[in-house]
Amino acid sequence: MQNTQYQPTKNKQLSDAQEVHYTKDFKQADIAGGYRKPRVKEAKRANPKLMK
Repeated sequence: MQNTQYQPTKNKQLSDAQEVHYTKDFKQADIAGGYRKPRVKEAKRANPKLMK
């Protein structure tokens, strides 16, 4: 199984809340840029149990 992990800040300590906000912002940017959709389709093909 392949997971996408967003790591927007290398070598920095973030609070849990900051990490959640960064993750959501980066995910939205990937969706807006069209980067995420093909990777999500590929992941769903590889693992049909994934939800929407």
